[in-house]
Amino acid sequence: MVGSSAEPSDWSVERKGAEWVADEERRGKPRALFWPWAGTSCNVVLVSFGPYVTALGLDWHVAALAAAVGAVLSFLLLGLVSLAGQQGGAATMVAGRAAFGFHGNKIPALLSYLALVGWETFSAVLATLAARTVAHRLDPDMDTAPLMVVTLVTVIVVTTVIGIYGCHVILRIQKWFALAFTALSVVYVVLTLPRISFATHGQVSVGAFVGGVMLVANTLGLSWVNCAADYTRYLPRAAGKRALVGWITFGGTAPALVLMGLGTVLAAGDPDIAATAATDPISALSAHLPTWFLVPYLILALVGFVSGSIIGLYSSGLALQTLGVRISRHYTVLIDAALIAAAGGYVAFAAPGFFAPFQAFLTTTGVVMAAWTGIFVVDLWQRRRVGYDRTALYSPVGGYGKVNRVGVGCLIVATIAGLGLVTSPDPHVGPLLGYLFTPAARAGGLGSSNLGVFVALVLASVGYAALHRVSPLAQASATERVEDREPEPDRVPV
Repeated sequence: MVGSSAEPSDWSVERKGAEWVADEERRGKPRALFWPWAGTSCNVVLVSFGPYVTALGLDWHVAALAAAVGAVLSFLLLGLVSLAGQQGGAATMVAGRAAFGFHGNKIPALLSYLALVGWETFSAVLATLAARTVAHRLDPDMDTAPLMVVTLVTVIVVTTVIGIYGCHVILRIQKWFALAFTALSVVYVVLTLPRISFATHGQVSVGAFVGGVMLVANTLGLSWVNCAADYTRYLPRAAGKRALVGWITFGGTAPALVLMGLGTVLAAGDPDIAATAATDPISALSAHLPTWFLVPYLILALVGFVSGSIIGLYSSGLALQTLGVRISRHYTVLIDAALIAAAGGYVAFAAPGFFAPFQAFLTTTGVVMAAWTGIFVVDLWQRRRVGYDRTALYSPVGGYGKVNRVGVGCLIVATIAGLGLVTSPDPHVGPLLGYLFTPAARAGGLGSSNLGVFVALVLASVGYAALHRVSPLAQASATERVEDREPEPDRVPV
């Protein structure tokens, strides 16, 4: 297993926050990273992604291919970003200071924090709605409010406790979650088999295919890419880089391909499921289940929601520290938990029609994260021989400066271009997006293709690669100074 800063056992509370991880604190092998990312894809909601993609006008086999391409590409990007943790020993958003500058990095760090808290809230709300759905099936006259409260509190408490324990415990728990989810999923698949169909209608659309790829990529790997290095910073430098990227990509992709593939053939057998899943995926995916499996189905859903929420909660705490909040990591977890409880409680009980606003949230943050990913990966590549300057990562007067104008400028330009090429059904956010589309393109398949995510990724990557250069001699000198006199981890300013 990947280690922690405090090594009495893998069950001790991680004391390190966003500080640098020294070489002597590192241990483990790349295969340990299979489980946390497999856990993020072990979510029954991913079955509904199949109908989402087929709803773009694709046959099930083309939709399944689009979903597979989106999953693999997104988790491959996540794996590449993960190399920064192994190479630099720093959390993801801390390593981002090399590309954006110490203070310039606060822009993507803040957006990352908001995106992670949004995802955690989404998971908590869906878990609460899952409990309501199951309760209504068991007893239509039941007052579901108490059960919903208990479910919301349970999800938040379990997630918070595991998040406080930290990285080493998360890696171990995620393995158990993934195995439990797999066992329950086998039963779910068997019960769903009579509803699937392999009928095709010969519909192939390049625009719809690209839209399916972008939809899946935006919701899977790209939504977690800002967490990637947080789970590899404890890995030894000598660990194989190809193995690291491979295990992460395999872990995140394998469960997703099975679940989304099931969703595509399920949509072929029941075309109405796509419309239902768009507003209530938990209810749509459980309508055919027998009564005796409803409680196991609820457990299946809860395991998936908690598993994904844990990853985000841990990383959002590190992002908060990166923004300059000077409190211990376990206190940042408590702050995030309070935000999730407040936002999740409001959405679940006072504003249940949140899917359109949340889709708009995913689209806009997806564009920003795509642009950030392009810049981060190019910067990481440019530093592949010189590494990161530890002192500069933790000081505004270090070698990375206060603001890297190239990084921040490319992020802003790519984001503006990307937001102009995405659309949203939300009546409040939708009119602000898609301003680069013609009316015909906006109303057609191109408008729903999430093209802006791809454009933001490419534009940011190309722009940063063309305009930014790393000075090997200056960086090497800085690294040598760090190796000669490294500050104590607990005294490094965050």
